[in-house]
Amino acid sequence: MKKLKLHYISKSLALTISVLVAGLISGCGEQQVAAQSAEQMQLRNEAALARSAQDHRQAKPFEVVTRVNGKTMGTFYSITVPGGFPGGEEALRNLAEKEFDRISAAISTFDPNAELYKFNALNNTNPYPISTLLSDIIEETVHQAHRVEDVIDITVGPLVNLWGFGKENTSNKTPSTWEIENAKLHIGLDKFEIRHTANGPLLSKRDTAVQLDLSTVGEGIGADAVALELEKLGIHNYLVAVAGANRSRGLNPQGKLWKIGIEDPTTPEHKVFAPVCPLDQGMSTAGSYRNYFKDEKTGKIYSHAIDPKTGYPIDHKTLSVTVIARNTFTTDAIDTGLLIFGADKALKWGEKHDVAIYTIELVDGKPQARYTKAFEPYLRCGEKQD
Repeated sequence: MKKLKLHYISKSLALTISVLVAGLISGCGEQQVAAQSAEQMQLRNEAALARSAQDHRQAKPFEVVTRVNGKTMGTFYSITVPGGFPGGEEALRNLAEKEFDRISAAISTFDPNAELYKFNALNNTNPYPISTLLSDIIEETVHQAHRVEDVIDITVGPLVNLWGFGKENTSNKTPSTWEIENAKLHIGLDKFEIRHTANGPLLSKRDTAVQLDLSTVGEGIGADAVALELEKLGIHNYLVAVAGANRSRGLNPQGKLWKIGIEDPTTPEHKVFAPVCPLDQGMSTAGSYRNYFKDEKTGKIYSHAIDPKTGYPIDHKTLSVTVIARNTFTTDAIDTGLLIFGADKALKWGEKHDVAIYTIELVDGKPQARYTKAFEPYLRCGEKQD
């Protein structure tokens, strides 16, 4: 696949980031790039903090701000452009929804006209022609899954439905061991394949019962896609939020660095547990505290985060995992996997791979945070900003 270099220019720093070009969502995925050492990452973060302190100390609020919000992919989105968007709200909404519609036309499992919906409806193993867009999304998602030991599995749909979290099942009964093991027979990243031909990519099932679901990355892809379109127009101050996936750059309406709150998972009021500055990066959070079901007979509560290897929802005290990385495709792809890991393993993985990770666990009935070294600069910035 090709690479695109995006040049992020500020008053005192030019940062070039190599990202995956994936069809119509160029810049949304993450290709393997030359690895940065922990020291290099720390220096980059410190430079960003120094830049923010110097460049934005006397920043003034923007006189014009364009804001839009709406629904997409079964959730909500909001976009804020300090300095205003050419054409105003209507033009910004049209740009965003055009990108969302493009992505949904490839990955939706609800729209009968979408590529993935049609593929899932097949009851054979014949090669099925798909767009480069869908091919790139699947391949990048699988790449990210491999990074977290395949605990993110886009074939996990049968288990999701079985536990009552999918579109085909709303049961509040704990499935039997036999039902779980039977569902697992049709789950695995080896149950499908993509072949590239001169006429385009072909997707085929190795198991006719397999169903692919890319909802775990849809929000992140959408946020990245809109951000890229804004960049193409020379707009460098924005926040694009699609559900829990946030892609931001530059300054907020008050003329300061964007600050995003990590939610306190123990309060129904959606209070902020910790404020952070993403510093022109992507950020998303996976949580096990909002989406769950209670068994009608036993009263036991089960999380929607299901480990595809065991077939069961997670059963540990980790309530949420927040990830900051180059783009929200990446953060959205791995945050649920890290939640399945649990805080201990997620943080060890983050330190090993130099990834910015923030976890919240329930300890003695109270939320407790831990985070990797790479996350520290984002927290310090969030604490210092007025």
